[in-house]
Amino acid sequence: MRKCFFIILIITGALSLLTACAGKTEPDIPPAVVESPISVTEPAEADIIAAEPAVDPLDELASELSDFWQKIDGSTATIPLTAALYGQFGIGGRPPEHRTTHDAYRRLFNRDVDLIFVTYPSAEEFLYAEEQGIELEIIPIAKDALVFLVNIENPLDGLTLPQIRDIYTGKTTNWKALGGLDEDIIPYQRSEGSGSQTLLLKLVMGSQAPMQPPSEWRPVSMGELVEFVSDYDNSRGAIGYSVFYYVNNMYGNSRFKLLSIDGVPPSRNTIARGDYALEDHYYAVIRQDTPPDSPARQLIDWLLSEEGQTLAVRAGYIPLAPLEGVWPDDDTDPIYLGDADNSSGTGGAVLKDGTDNIVTGGVRRPLSDIFFDGFNYIRYINSAIINQLQLMYDYEIGDTSTVEEQFSKRPFSGIPNDYPHYELVNKQDWVYLRVNFHRDNPFFNGSRSFDIRLTADISPYGAGLQGYSVTYDYAGLLMPDVKLFKLSVNIPESPKIAARINEQLAAWVKGFAGNKVALKLLQEFAAWYYCTPEQPYNFQPIHSIWRDYLSVSYTLDTRGGPDFYMPTIHTMCFDINTGEAVKLADKLPRDLLYTAENCSIFEPIIRYVGKIGDSFTYQEHMQQGFVPAAGSVVNMAWLNYGKINLLLTEPDGRVLQAVFWDEIE
Repeated sequence: MRKCFFIILIITGALSLLTACAGKTEPDIPPAVVESPISVTEPAEADIIAAEPAVDPLDELASELSDFWQKIDGSTATIPLTAALYGQFGIGGRPPEHRTTHDAYRRLFNRDVDLIFVTYPSAEEFLYAEEQGIELEIIPIAKDALVFLVNIENPLDGLTLPQIRDIYTGKTTNWKALGGLDEDIIPYQRSEGSGSQTLLLKLVMGSQAPMQPPSEWRPVSMGELVEFVSDYDNSRGAIGYSVFYYVNNMYGNSRFKLLSIDGVPPSRNTIARGDYALEDHYYAVIRQDTPPDSPARQLIDWLLSEEGQTLAVRAGYIPLAPLEGVWPDDDTDPIYLGDADNSSGTGGAVLKDGTDNIVTGGVRRPLSDIFFDGFNYIRYINSAIINQLQLMYDYEIGDTSTVEEQFSKRPFSGIPNDYPHYELVNKQDWVYLRVNFHRDNPFFNGSRSFDIRLTADISPYGAGLQGYSVTYDYAGLLMPDVKLFKLSVNIPESPKIAARINEQLAAWVKGFAGNKVALKLLQEFAAWYYCTPEQPYNFQPIHSIWRDYLSVSYTLDTRGGPDFYMPTIHTMCFDINTGEAVKLADKLPRDLLYTAENCSIFEPIIRYVGKIGDSFTYQEHMQQGFVPAAGSVVNMAWLNYGKINLLLTEPDGRVLQAVFWDEIE
């Protein structure tokens, strides 16, 4: 039998208590025993003189939490909450890193973390906990609600719960049956085990099972779902769901609207009053065996206090009980909130002349228009910024203990895909995207700018690769927890060359499944990176040009940005003038290994074991100035974000990888 334990907070003006798993009646739970607070009496004068200086309880809690932040995880929608908590108590360590609801639960069960801030556990998560012999304490910490969203062009403003159930069981398939347009309904769903999918099953579907959607109707992230509802070609027919906090506070997109349910629109007031039908909570979840004096329990107790609930409200959340005169902070700029992982360019596929038309009628074009159709530009931008920051730490600061001097609230976690503060600048015959951070940004102390070079393979405003662009497409499921993506080349002036390259790329991608060695390493990486069939790894190729040679490679990386020490497991190179496949290693200077000065050489990653954060694979970095033994053979060469990489074997059989940081003429 599943056991789920609730800590019930008794507050004057009793709070409503959320019942346990949908479809199951829990036994009555006796109220928690609350010890009376220690009484305070007037001390004698002599006691006052001799008393030790009072210790601020918040300082004590901050000290307890200094080594605890990396033992916290949570869902996407609770990132601002942990950011606010870290801002309140963070005197040491790094702020918590959030993955997803499902992965957060798995990490709690595996004892990688001790506290998670999430939505209610799914049936699968309850079952997994039972199999592991783990009992949970699930404590409501703030209110939220499941909301349904449609494109702004959909004329309907509301639905009833039975109508939503009919949509998601497949009984109703056209909006006309609901009083809307004569268009097919595209009902997006989240992956099984995700927080919002669990809420759909719990609050809407009841005993009915939702239809099984095609894979393209099941986006990986909440941000991707919002993008699909907003931008999909048939977007007027789309409907999806999320949680109120995410779409209201974290997603700066005005191209969708929230539907009223049974005549009641979702808002802070209707959710707080209990008028909105699909109300739920965010929860702090811990293992039942967590010690009473643990940092996890201390932090939860504080968060349930009036002071803690005030912090939650100021971070934009809805408190468990009304708080008079407390409102969300108005100085939280929503432009920094949104999806920092998923995006799709909308700038067409043709190069443009000049950069003076990014502002039309006084309105700056959306950031997506700066990149070619289909290109995941926000990942490219955030990776470039993270890489620049890392180089700054390595070469300018030299000591990561000063990182706190560079950040005001938390380390850089990415800008959203609709970020508006950018400009295009020309420098030395190149076009750069300049990303600007104003003085009051949440990442850096003071204003800051980052210049990111645009090339004509990713942006219609790019330079240096005239007449050349690429498009990304989904290629299919490579393994249960890995989605494979492919690219195709567009060369308007040489369509036959482009067709020749694309034909070889298509055959090459189809042959990926036959590369057993590569697949084994990819399978280990996916397990190490907490990938699951519900939260798969999106394996997307990178591409770069050196001279007249186009390199297309599949390199393992994480959301932290490009890591030049990660292995490349599949690569191919083409002569851009002929479309012929070539070996890049044959085109490089023969003495490159022995003449290049700014080069890193190391033993490459050959295995992934454990989980992310565990030690792994590359064993040794060679000292600066190291030269491989004479007679070394270059097995493979590729380009990683413009940097030439080599995989070579020394005469004694030792395999090494080299990265050349300078441009090679």
